[in-house]
Amino acid sequence: AISPAGEVFAADFANARLVSFHNGSGRLVLENIFLNALFCSPSGVIYLLEDFCVVKKLVGSTLQTVIDFNSLPAKQQFWPIELFVTKDEVIYLNDNENSRIVRMNPAESFKPVVVGQVPRVCKVDLGDLFVAECGTIYVSELQQRKVLAFRQGSSTCTEVLQCPDRLSPMALLVNDRSLYVSMAEDDVSD
Repeated sequence: AISPAGEVFAADFANARLVSFHNGSGRLVLENIFLNALFCSPSGVIYLLEDFCVVKKLVGSTLQTVIDFNSLPAKQQFWPIELFVTKDEVIYLNDNENSRIVRMNPAESFKPVVVGQVPRVCKVDLGDLFVAECGTIYVSELQQRKVLAFRQGSSTCTEVLQCPDRLSPMALLVNDRSLYVSMAEDDVSD
């Protein structure tokens, strides 16, 4: 994750810590954290997804819980794998298990709102997501090697990119109305 000031935050999964690099020097930000996803909002707030069930934000040098999905009513619980946060601090989550994108706005309510549902025609494996300023939600689909888009106001998706053979979409970015997709070669080992 990169802050607006250019500070790079990186998850050190092997050592359960968060580190940052800025102007040629590095520092330890947090230790003993088990994060699954990391995101910096356009306003510079660092958000973490910890243990697939808690969204936290970095306030100073401490983590503050934004939402613990285990505290939701049973029918609203889910375990996201990716997150994206807008400039208004609205949180979008990839609920891969249920093949959907969920929005939560802490300023309004912590009730999850489904804003995108991928039809389960075959196995679905959602990956990275990005929400453009115009409201379009882009999500990578790893099993079929596609990038899908949910236009603002529509919960159905359209395919915007089919990756070339053996390449899967790993990371998404929208800048100046252009979609950038980082791809990686599929594991072809037997």
